[in-house]
Amino acid sequence: MSFYHTNLNTKLGDIVAICDIQNSDFNPNTILNAFVRPDIAANGDLTFFSNRKYEFKTSANYIITNRNLYKKFSNKKITLISNNLDSDIAKISNLYYRAKTKEEILKLPKPTIGNNSYISKNTVIENGVVIGNNMILDDFSTIGHSCIIGDNVSIGKNVSISNALIGDNVFLSDGTKIGQDGFGFAYDETHSPIKIFHIGRVIIQNGVSIGANCTLDKGSFNDTIIGENTYIDNLVHIAHNVVIGNNCIIAGQCGFAGSANIGNFVQIGGQTGVGGHIKISDYVKVAAKSGVIRDISEGETVMGYPAININKYLKNYKKTMM
Repeated sequence: MSFYHTNLNTKLGDIVAICDIQNSDFNPNTILNAFVRPDIAANGDLTFFSNRKYEFKTSANYIITNRNLYKKFSNKKITLISNNLDSDIAKISNLYYRAKTKEEILKLPKPTIGNNSYISKNTVIENGVVIGNNMILDDFSTIGHSCIIGDNVSIGKNVSISNALIGDNVFLSDGTKIGQDGFGFAYDETHSPIKIFHIGRVIIQNGVSIGANCTLDKGSFNDTIIGENTYIDNLVHIAHNVVIGNNCIIAGQCGFAGSANIGNFVQIGGQTGVGGHIKISDYVKVAAKSGVIRDISEGETVMGYPAININKYLKNYKKTMM
């Protein structure tokens, strides 16, 4: 079940009309099925490539990219060359997708709730929601339409959940917000910001525990994912597309910028900041108040800003204190 409405009648000509496209050697009446990331795109979809860091592979026959990257693709692909790619991706996301209206949500199936569940009278569960057995949903919490929640899930007071799939044996503490829009923008030709419509979800796997007043943004074109048996302390912000692995421990007031990728068995001290698109490998330990702005190799222990090997950091620190 979809969390958003998709415009199914979008044509190549509609894309050209709102974007800054250099070339025009294609049929403007061609209908494009969807606008999605490259790895899940099908033949009739439009996708995008904006970064050399990623593989140039996709099943999509229609691609929007920039002048520097378009030669990477076969002549069998229809390639639109954009003069302002980030802006055009944002524009196309809003052409294809929008939030469901209240009327559309009311037409969804009534929510289903499993056995032996406690639902406070002061809560809201929208249509399309599926909840397993032994749910606890405390006062003033809301579950948005189409969310799926497993068995033995405990949700505290003033929790807001939308655009989310939640596994079994999950605990969400008071005040936590899950599945709201991510902070994704692009500047258009007039230097005005355009908000990207986020179609990703938040996926919380089995055994996860999330503390009070945390925020987990839904993904833009990918999903935001929290791996099994991971423990997250209070006041943690996890931005769009972040992936956190299994069995991690994250202390309070940490922040993860968009598309950061955290491995398994990672321990992160309080008030640490992790930059966007950073990869932290398995078994890494990050000391409190660190700033991670580079990839961290497996098993490293790092500290400081910028975060470096802890032994090197302490050695340099001793020199400055002498």
